[in-house]
Amino acid sequence: MKRTTERVLTWIGIALQLIAVIILAVFIPMFGNSELKDTFINQMMQEEASVTYEDANAFFSTLSGLVTAGLVIGIVILIIALIAAFLIGKKAKVAGVLLIIAGVISLLGNWINAVLWIVAGIMLLVRKPKAPIYSKDNDEDVNPYIKDGSQVKEHNNSFVLSEEQKENEKEAIKDEYTKSDEENKYKY
Repeated sequence: MKRTTERVLTWIGIALQLIAVIILAVFIPMFGNSELKDTFINQMMQEEASVTYEDANAFFSTLSGLVTAGLVIGIVILIIALIAAFLIGKKAKVAGVLLIIAGVISLLGNWINAVLWIVAGIMLLVRKPKAPIYSKDNDEDVNPYIKDGSQVKEHNNSFVLSEEQKENEKEAIKDEYTKSDEENKYKY
């Protein structure tokens, strides 16, 4: 079954998540820079007179920890979504569950990805594959368009006859009319 819609939604979410992870990864080294930290703390203290150096330092440390945790969680979510993306064609149900898990976890940070992944996950779980035209039954190919050894046209259910079958059909019709002519010849 083609899962194009689910694949597109999943890969758009993965691309957006990758961008978010890259942005967070760029910000992490900035939090380790002592000059940036001092500038941030001094600016906080100037804007808000009631903020002490310890409060601003604690806020900056908390912010740094949140960005680091966000990066780790973002990478984990990205890995889960990548695994699900590669499983879409093979194991749709597993991929759907993984995408829903990634979407629910992602709701806290990147809700666009969350919506994309949850929709794709639900579609993977709900959509049923179409019944195959050709299925295996007792090690024989069963074609619903073949009746009594003759192929049936799909669009109008008429038989497709081989040349031999056509000749046999002509002979049968000819014999039938010949018999009926001989029987009816004496009735009039």
